Order: sequence, then structure tokens, then C-alpha cells
Amino acid sequence: MAVVLGLFLSCEEEDPKTGPRVETASVNSIMNTSAAVGGCVLDDGGSDVTERGVYWGTASNPENSGNKMQIGEGVGTFFDTLRSLTAGVKYFVKAYATNNKGTSYGAETFFTTQINFPTVSTADVTELTPNSAKVGGNVSDNGGFDVTERGVFWGPYPNPKLTGIKLTLGSGVGQFSQTLTGLERTNTYYVVAFATNIKGTSYGTELNFTTVPSLPVVSTYIARDVKTTSAKVGGEVTSNGGSTVSERGVYWGTSANPETTGSKLAVGTGTGEFLSTLESLNPNSTYYLKAFATNSIGTAYGTEVSFKTSGNSPEAITLNPSSITSTSAVLNAIVSANDLNTTVTFEYGATTSYGQVVAIVENPIIQNDDTVSVTIDGLQPETTYHFRVKAENTLGVTLGADSTFTTVVTGITGTVSDIEGNTYSTIGIGHQYWMTENLRVTKYNDGTKVALLKADTIWVKGNPGYSWYNNDSLEYSQTYGAIYNWFAVNSGKLCPAGWRVPTNDEFSELVSYLGDASVAGGLLKESGFSHWKSPNTGATDNFDFSALPGGKRSDQGVFDFMTIEGNWWTSSEYSSLTASYFYLLYNYSNSFQAYINKKNGMYVRCIKD
Repeated sequence: MAVVLGLFLSCEEEDPKTGPRVETASVNSIMNTSAAVGGCVLDDGGSDVTERGVYWGTASNPENSGNKMQIGEGVGTFFDTLRSLTAGVKYFVKAYATNNKGTSYGAETFFTTQINFPTVSTADVTELTPNSAKVGGNVSDNGGFDVTERGVFWGPYPNPKLTGIKLTLGSGVGQFSQTLTGLERTNTYYVVAFATNIKGTSYGTELNFTTVPSLPVVSTYIARDVKTTSAKVGGEVTSNGGSTVSERGVYWGTSANPETTGSKLAVGTGTGEFLSTLESLNPNSTYYLKAFATNSIGTAYGTEVSFKTSGNSPEAITLNPSSITSTSAVLNAIVSANDLNTTVTFEYGATTSYGQVVAIVENPIIQNDDTVSVTIDGLQPETTYHFRVKAENTLGVTLGADSTFTTVVTGITGTVSDIEGNTYSTIGIGHQYWMTENLRVTKYNDGTKVALLKADTIWVKGNPGYSWYNNDSLEYSQTYGAIYNWFAVNSGKLCPAGWRVPTNDEFSELVSYLGDASVAGGLLKESGFSHWKSPNTGATDNFDFSALPGGKRSDQGVFDFMTIEGNWWTSSEYSSLTASYFYLLYNYSNSFQAYINKKNGMYVRCIKD
């Protein structure tokens, strides 16, 4: 009983353990971005200190709103360094220690990080030329606050930050540089780097440098007045490089790099333009030039250029012929004489062996891109000829490409008779022979009769046949010929042997030869008002086709449009119901092509096979 009571009483005894006792140490080694902080655990409170360190931040009571830095465990002094702080900022620090009874805190203290001048060094001057130099520096530390400006002071006198020019080259830390230009040769200059933050401006070491003389600056002129055996050459010295130019001129020759392979032509001294003439050159040859200028530093060269003396072999291009008739043509070409007297001829004949030669009147020529022409005659109608231009000078012969043309039959007249003995005049136009009168035959060329369809009731049936205008052969047959429906045309037997009704394409060929449809009608119509109604627009009958305005007969048998229209069938079917035809009007210079019902009646002009 006594033992149990004793145990009970011991469980209710007071626990002698307490929280640790800790002090906050003074902050040491305060820099712009770091500081040494810590404290001392004086007593562990009867229980092991399992953690110790500091709370820190930019506000009071950092244990509530700041950052925690653990620095070991146990009793004793402890320190560590806060890093990456912001320069010029006030920070609060409070030490702590923790055992199994809880966490104790030391007194709160505070400190403010430092602000320093930036650290800047002046870079060595590099890339020296007679007129420029590269200067700069390096900001290795911003002193705890942003570097808002950096650069160099420079000038021709010592202490350039007071007497020279300020050159700002950005902000922040790091290297910076700039090339100074427009400097004077052989001058001494001074330079010092600077960097500025909120605290002020710091400077690097002042340096000096001296520019030096250079080679002259010379340019080569393109050759001028280039002829077959001479050319004007030269250049210009735009700077003596700080030293007198004792010689200048050009190197020249027939190979590249004439300063090592060619000849030297000296042309005076000093700066400025210089020119001279090279003589006794070879025609049609390439030469290379390079200007030079020499001073005490050495010899400078301009850019190498080349030129070619004139006098090449001729150039010749065969052009299309013009003014082609049945017996003549004009041959054309473009010839470049290349500055030499050149003789131009044309070769022509029925084959590429040619066989005949004709010279131009202007021989010899010397111009370039000269258009030359010559007329040849005595040709045969409807014959294909080959021709080419030939150009010859002392440096060679050039032959143009072979070209061909075919003479036309334009203007060649003749006659042809049909099976009934009716005789028709004929005319050549382009590459076609046409009747100059409308067909008036009443028999096919095999001797069978073409049906005469007078009555409208018979005409509308569409059987092959013909009629005379207004069914009056005495009035109209000799002048205008017969009116045929297309079914008679389609027999293929209306025209005399060796002749045929033209196709739509053959009428198109006729129009094309005359120029185009806008003028063809006027060129084909009989002129005057004997048959055509006024104004008979554009009518000249230049090709003796003598087209007349015979009107037509409709598919219903109605005769109309006499003196107003001329209408001629083609052999070209357009559809099962229609066929193509060619027509002219009294008030247009145009020609027209269209299609119409095959039952209509129109005239026929035959064309030679």
C-alpha cells in the first residue's frame, strides 16, 4: 500500500524542463548584398536544442512575415551569411532556438545594406587605324545599385572627363565598346571609362593612344574612249594617308593582277584625278587595269577592272521578209558591225544551198544594231525560198539563221470555164486563186442538171437546186449569177473541174491576208455605186475581187437585200440544219462570217484546188 502511494505522488511532481534561452547577435560584415547574422544559445532549458537559427526580413517580427535560416543545433554561438540582399534596404533579424518544450526568440535587431560606387575599368584601345579606334570598358560591380549610365570620356588632351567628349554606351554591368571615327592621323588621344549609380560616378584608369599614317586611298576608273587599238585609263587618289604620294598611275596587261603580270604606267604624283592613254593595243582583246598610289607607308591599289577593245566579228540576225509578191520580196536583217567596216549580203534560193547572192546598197556598214534590207525579184509565184544574211569584216564571217518565205499569187489573172462554157475571170490573192464573178452554171460538173426551183412552195422543201434573183434570169444572171441552196453546194460538183466551193477556213485565210475583218470587206467590194447602195463604206476593190450585193433568197423563198448585201456559201457544215457563209454589207468596211439555215439561197465564188 505504501509503495503504490509513493508512485502516485511521484507522477504529480513538477517537470523541471523549460524552453531554451537564446540571444540575437549583432549583425556583422554588412555589404551591399550580404551580411553575417547569428546568435547564441545560452541554455538548452534542460532539453536538447534540436534547431537554431534566425528569422529575417524587411519588416519587424520577421518570425511572422520573413524568412527562416536554420544554423545548426545545440547550445553555443552560431553565425551564417545572408546573401542576395538588395543594396540600401533595411532588414530585421531575430535569433531562435527550439527544444521539446518549444521555440524561444532573442531580441529583434536590424541593419541596412550598403551602397557603393560602381567598379569600372577602362579597356585597352584596339583596332587602331589612321582615322579610328575602338574604346570601351567593363563594369564589374554595380556597387549595390543599378548602373544608370556608363561610357567613356575622350579627347585630344589629358583628363578628358574635364576637357573631352562624353560618349554614353548604355547602362548596367558588363563590357561596353564603341569605335571612334573621324580621328586625325598621327594624333594622340586620351580616354577614360566611367559608370554611374545612385551613389555617384566612378572612373577607370585614364589611357592614351596615337593614330598612325596609312596607305593612300586610290580608285581605278573604268576605261574610257575604248577603240580598236587604244583606251583612256586612270584613277583618282582621294587621300594621301598622311604622307605625300610620291608616285601614282596604273598597272595594265592582258592577265588578271596586272600589278604582278603586266606593265606599269606612271601618271604623276600627289592626290587628285589622273588620266593617260594606252596605245597600240590589240583589237578584240581583254585588258586588266589597276590604279596605284605610293607614299612612305607603301603602295595602295584600286579595284581591278577590265575592258575589251572593239572590233569583234560582226553579229547578224535574219529577220522575217516583207512586201512579198508573186515575183519579189524584201529580205531583212539586223547587223552589228562592231566598229569595223562590214559587208552585208543575203544568200537565197529554193534550197538551203541557196545559190544566189545579193548585196545591200549601203555596203560597207559600221553601225551597230543596224537594220538592213534588200529587194530581190525574178521569183516564181507560189514558190518557197530559203534565205539568210551574211556579214563579213576583217575579224570574221557571221551567218544568220536560215529563214523561208513563199511567194504569193496576188495579182495573177486568168480565166476558167464551167461545163456549160461560161467563162469566168480569176484573180490570185495571197496563196489562193478566186473567181472574180459569181457562179452561174445550171449543171453539175458531171453534166447532170441542177434543179431550177422557182416556186416558194418547192424552194422550202430543201431539195438541191438553184434560182435566179426574183426568178428573172435575163435581169440578174449575167451580173449576179445563180442563187444556190446549200444542198446543191454540198454535192461537191458545182464548180468547174480543179475548182471547189471554199471552206469557212479558206475565207478566213483570205481575210487574214487582207489584214483583218475590219478592212477586208472594203478591199473586196466593187467600188462606186453602180451596184452597191451608198455609202458603200470602205469599198476600194484593191484586189479585183469585185464582190457584188446580190442579196439572197430566204429559206421561205423570199428574195431580198439586193444592193445591200453580198452573201456567199462555204462548203463548211455548221450543224445538221445550218452551214457557214461569208457576207459583206453596203454600210461597213468589215467582212462577216456566220451560219444560216441550209435552205437559204446564196451565191458561190469558186476557189482553185
